[in-house]
Amino acid sequence: THGNAIQETPDGNLLYSSRHQDWLIKIAYNGGTGDGHIIYRLGRDGDFQISSSDPFPWFSHQHDSNFESSDPNRLLVFDDGNTRVVAAGTGNSRGQVLHIDEQNRIVTPLVNADLGVFSLAVGSAQALRDGNYHFDAGFVPENGTTDAYSFEVTPAGKIVYGAHQNTILYRTFRMTDMYTPN
Repeated sequence: THGNAIQETPDGNLLYSSRHQDWLIKIAYNGGTGDGHIIYRLGRDGDFQISSSDPFPWFSHQHDSNFESSDPNRLLVFDDGNTRVVAAGTGNSRGQVLHIDEQNRIVTPLVNADLGVFSLAVGSAQALRDGNYHFDAGFVPENGTTDAYSFEVTPAGKIVYGAHQNTILYRTFRMTDMYTPN
């Protein structure tokens, strides 16, 4: 199942990222008193419909799913895109921000940024204080090497900053200074 992220959700349950199922699974934790049943599966063939005309709207082989602290209905996810890229024959990884309507089981993409590179694995997603987003494409094979790219993306999906590292980076985060996350 290759779990790669777990987060306590704003309502006290757990959101578990199962990379090889292409699902984010919400588990009844209830602050430690839950019974562990699956509340929902988010992703292709899961329990939600997605409001999108994109032929491949769902994330696949995702990493670092997390709800924004300022909006408990806004989910960030780094979409490695392995399943989508294989099915389409080409493509890049994406930075996604999704509005989750749990009651009606509808997902609406807010940001679906093509990052211009394909990361086979790893990655991260972070909301920045200025309203932009930070995404890490951490395992990009290029010309016999494996590199990583970090991007800052606007809410409109435009890349406004990029950094290249010549190594694999599992997660990257933007910091205001050495002691303060952005």
